[in-house]
Formats: sequence, C-alpha cells, structure tokens
Amino acid sequence: MNESIQHRLQRRKLLLAALALSDSSSFCHGFCPADAAMMISSSAVSSSQFDRPHQQLNEHQESPLRHKSKRRGRIVLGRENLSNPSKIPCQHIRGGALRPLRASSSSSPADDSLLDDNHNISNAEKWRQRGMTAALASTYFAVMGAKCALPAVLPLLTSPNKGLSFPMSSSSPQSSMAKLLGLSTIAVAMGKVLLGPVIDALGGIRALQIAMAALVGLLTTISLGTQSFNMFAICWIFVDFIFSSCWAGCINAIHQSFPNEQWGKQIGMLAVGARTGNAFAFAIFASVLYALETKMKQPWRVVFGASALVQIIPLSLLTYFGRITLRKGNEEAHEAEDAKSTAASTSDSGDTKSNNHSKSYRKSSLAILAKETKTLEFWLHLVSRSCLMVFASFLLFVPMLMNQVYQASSGFASQTGSIYALGCLLAVSGGSQKYSKLPKNKQALANGLLLGLATLSSLAQLAHVSGIWTMTATISALSLFLWGFAFSIPFYIPPSLYALSKGGKVSSATIADVFDIGGFGLLALFNGYVASIDHSILSSWIPTFQITSACSLVSLISLVLAVLIQK
Repeated sequence: MNESIQHRLQRRKLLLAALALSDSSSFCHGFCPADAAMMISSSAVSSSQFDRPHQQLNEHQESPLRHKSKRRGRIVLGRENLSNPSKIPCQHIRGGALRPLRASSSSSPADDSLLDDNHNISNAEKWRQRGMTAALASTYFAVMGAKCALPAVLPLLTSPNKGLSFPMSSSSPQSSMAKLLGLSTIAVAMGKVLLGPVIDALGGIRALQIAMAALVGLLTTISLGTQSFNMFAICWIFVDFIFSSCWAGCINAIHQSFPNEQWGKQIGMLAVGARTGNAFAFAIFASVLYALETKMKQPWRVVFGASALVQIIPLSLLTYFGRITLRKGNEEAHEAEDAKSTAASTSDSGDTKSNNHSKSYRKSSLAILAKETKTLEFWLHLVSRSCLMVFASFLLFVPMLMNQVYQASSGFASQTGSIYALGCLLAVSGGSQKYSKLPKNKQALANGLLLGLATLSSLAQLAHVSGIWTMTATISALSLFLWGFAFSIPFYIPPSLYALSKGGKVSSATIADVFDIGGFGLLALFNGYVASIDHSILSSWIPTFQITSACSLVSLISLVLAVLIQK
C-alpha cells in the first residue's frame, strides 16, 4: 500500500513538472512538453499494476487534469495526452525563444508580438490587393472610356470646317471613315490572335503597363500632333490593336495578384469598370463638346487629350502596386525553388516530381491552348462566349430601337441605353463573387436561370415587332434592363474563370483572347446587318431578334453543359 502511494506521489510530481514546462514562456535547447509526457508515460506504465484501481473516475466527474485554461489559452496535459504524447502540441522556436501554440481564441502575453506581426503583414497584403483591384478596374475604365472618344466626335471629324484633312480622292470623308472602322476591327481581331502569347510571356502586369504607356502616346499624338486623316487612321488602328490586349492582360494580372477565391470578384470589378467607363465617357465627352463648341475650332482634340490623361491614372497604379506584386511573386517563387531543392536533396521521388512539375510549368501558352482545344469544355465555353458577344452588342442599337420602334424621344432613348448598362452593373457588382463561390451544380442552375431570363427578354421584343403583342416604351425599357442584367454574369465570369484555372500564369491570356476571336467575327456580321435594315419598319427587326434569341438559347445550353462537365 505504501509502495502504491509512493508511486502515485512520484507520478503527480512529474505531472506538475510537465504543467510548469507547458506554462513557461521559453525553453532552452528545443525542449518540448512531449518529452516530459514520454517520461510521465513510462513512469505511469511501471506503476499501473499498483494504482490502477485508484485511477478510476466517476463518469460524471471531470478530471482536474483534463481542461483548458481560459485565462492563458494553453493546453493543460490530461490523461488522454499522456497516453499519446504525440498529440501534445510542441512549441515553435522563433528568434531563439519558444512560443506555445494557441489552443483557444485567447492568447498568452508571449504571443502578443507574434499576433501584432501577423496583423501588420495582413494589413500590408490588404493594401496591396486593394491597390491592384483599383489598378485593374481603373485600367478597363480608362480603356473603355477612350474607346468611346471616336464615336463621340465622329461627326466633327468629318466636318469640312472642324474636322481632319482628308486626301483628295473620289471617296467622301464618310466613306474614308467607314474604311477606317473596318480596318480597326481587323486590328482588334489581329490583336486577339497575336498578343495572347506575348501577354503570357511578359505577365499581365507588365503587358498592361506597356499598353497604358502606348495609349498615352497615341492619344496625345491624335490630340496635339495630327491634322491628316492618314496619320489619324494609323494612330487609331494601333489604339484598337492595343485595346484588344487589355482584357486578356487584366485576366493574367488577376492570376498574378490574387488567390483563386477572389478571381470571380476581380473579374466582376473589370466588368464594372468597363460599363462605368462607357457611361462616364459618353456623358463627359458630350458636356465637353457642348461647352467648347463655340469656343474652339476643333473641340474634338480636347476629348482625345482627356482620354490620354485618364490613362495616366491606371498606369501610375500599375507601376506602384504592380512592382509590389511582382516582388512578392518573385519572393514566393524563390521560396518554392528552395523548397524543391531541399526536397530533391533528400528524396529521389521528390526529385522526380520536382522535375516533372518544372517541365509542366515551362510549357508554352500555345501548347496549353492546343491541349485545351481537345476538350469539350473548351469548345462549349467558346460557343457560349461568342454567342453572348453578339447578344451583348445589341446595346449599340438600343437608342435606335426605342426611337424608331417605340417612338420614344431622343432623351428617353438615351436613358434606356443607360438603364440597359445599369442592369449590367448591378449583376456583375453584386453577383460575380457570389457566383464564383457556388458549387458546380448551383453555378449551372444560375447560368440556366439568367440566360433563360435573357432569352425571354429577347423573345418579348420579337413578339412586339411581330405584332403578337404590344409593349409600351416603359415596359420595353424594363425588358432591356433585364436583358442587360441577365447576360452579364454568364458573359464575363465563367469563361474568364475557365481561362484562369486552365491556362494559369502561362496561358490564361491566350485562352481568353481565343474565346473572343469567334465572337468578334460574328459581331462584325451582326452589326453590319442591323445597321443596314430600315429601322422605321417593325417587321425589319424580326430577323434581328430571332438572331439574339437563338444566340441566348445556344449559349444557355452550351454554358450549362460546360459548367456541369468541368473538372
């Protein structure tokens, strides 16, 4: 009996020693509570034959050794940990001192400096991410605003008194400008074909920096240095060529700058920037031209000059926050390489995996694109994006539809275009991040519901021009609001997420550009057809809405299938 009591006293002393060690703020030589637990465990085993009857506890009585200290947040050793010392949390060595792992929401004073350090790092990362969000959104805001400069001043450019100097030929200024618009469309298509691999090689951030700097130079040249139509045409063709790279550049920059759970939100911010840039540009350019119409001979130069100045804002943000992001990426790459080198020196299998990963990472963007073109998912996304590009482009004809078909005033017709754009803004600003967090089956359901609503909006317009039913101008405006709201998320988010996930850093821009090539081809045909019809005759609009309804329906089927089969 005395021997049993002696063993129990010895075991209790060891337990108290272990508790003191676990509560200490620092240790020497990397001593861990698990070491103490090993000694306790061996002692407990040697004495178990004497005191096993005395170890039984009432099932409703809590062991005094099995609890967490609420004051200090440490884990106190209990019987279950003594039986398995590997479960006892060891302490981390930081700067020569050991810090205990936190076991609850509260922390010991020894952890305060560590929490402060993590908080500072977190704030710096938040600052970088917010800066890159502003840089990319302002990039597309500025670029899309500059794209509105030409249509805003087109009548002035062909004016005999205030416009450009056209070459002496049989063609009129209007026909020369029409040829320019055709060539600029070809330039956009060529940019989509050629610039994707270049963007992937440079990285989205550097590519956008170069693009913004080039746009500043070209728009400044148009504003200050040219009177000749030929010089203007060359500059504008290059503007459109550079413009074609901006969406793909932003997609690649998102991959460089943000974790994948934020991709959907950032793509939505790009779409918001684009639509806001369109709306602000038309409003501001109209005000500038109205204010300077009688004060300047060529007020259109101010429009291009303002467009050049706006590009400086995203260029500055991309330069500052892009440098921080690229430095962070380089540091992470070096750490990854060091980890691979360490693994390679300790494991033959690890060396094989590292080599395979390096070979995979060095694949060219075109090789990854070729691999993706062999999958059904790629073609389903391409078909959906191409059809929705035609569906989205109807924005150009909304004022004409309201004015000619519904006999609305010019002011209400323009406001309807803004209502259409408002639907787009609400969808992408409020739904892009939520969409990206949905599971696969719910993403497919969301796309089906949205594109079903888009199809109904188009069919409503088709029914009106066919004489099946009659809508007022107000109901038509509501229908067009739903049109813009319904197509935006399926148009922007799923194909861009696919390009980011499948292309990654190496080929995301190339895949994003390829998705747009087919769409621009269909777009050129569709816009040319709609521009050629007699807009005052209701029946002439029937093929237009048949095309848009078919595009929406085809996109619904292909996109839902693409989301369901994605891996």
